[in-house]
Formats: sequence, structure tokens, C-alpha cells
Amino acid sequence: MKFGVGVDYCLKALLTLAERYPSVQPQRVEEIAAAQAIPENYLRRLLIELKRGGLVASQKGPSGGYLLARHPAKITMGDVVQIIEGDFVPVECLEEGANTLCGRGDACAMRSVWCEVRDSVHAILARTTLQALAERRKSAIHFQI
Repeated sequence: MKFGVGVDYCLKALLTLAERYPSVQPQRVEEIAAAQAIPENYLRRLLIELKRGGLVASQKGPSGGYLLARHPAKITMGDVVQIIEGDFVPVECLEEGANTLCGRGDACAMRSVWCEVRDSVHAILARTTLQALAERRKSAIHFQI
């Protein structure tokens, strides 16, 4: 029930870009990877997925790199999870078209609890924006000084 490392890496990379927003100067993959301790080749693949999902834009050339495709307040953690991992479900029986549907259906004592878990996680991820995360990070850095 945990999110993969790809989600974590994507969020770290997006936070790096969010902190520079609204800069029109793209940031190189190598810089993002080094700043966030992310394997560069893996980050390249993840950024391609984020580009397909409309969260980042890329510019080619010697001064090329990546930028956020929209304001950090318009990108949520839920967007990232959806692009990288698809729909979040805490148990397999809640997946659409799951092959192992519980034979008990609605009579299953745990199903409603698992639905609450899924809905709560979705709500938290949907309301948590990159801008909010960047502000948290900034205040945490200032607090440590």
C-alpha cells in the first residue's frame, strides 16, 4: 500500500521546479538529479511521463531543460500519483475490473473501511499542491537556521 519511489522522485523534482517558478529559464535534468539525489537516467524517464501528463514542459538545446507547465498551485500530489502509478487503491478488490473481486461484495465488513481509506487518501492528495509543499519546505528550511 505504499507509493513507489517514482512518485517520491517526481515530487522532489517538481518541488525543485516549483521553487524557481515562474522562471522561464529551464532547469537541466542533471541539476535536478544532483540537487535531489535522484538517479539521472531514472529521472529522465520520469520527466517524460510528467511531460505526457501535462505537468512539465521541456525545451531542447544547450540551454534546454524542464519547467513547470502550469502554476504550482494548479499541480497536486494526486496529479503526480495518477500519472506515475494510476489510481490509488489500498486493496485489490477495489480496483476497477479486478480479477479477484470479493465474493461478499457490499456485505464484506472491511470493504466500506477500505473505501474510506481510499477516499481519504484521494482527498489529501487532491488538496495538497506543489505550492503548498514548496511553502512548507521553505518554512522548514527557515526554521532550521
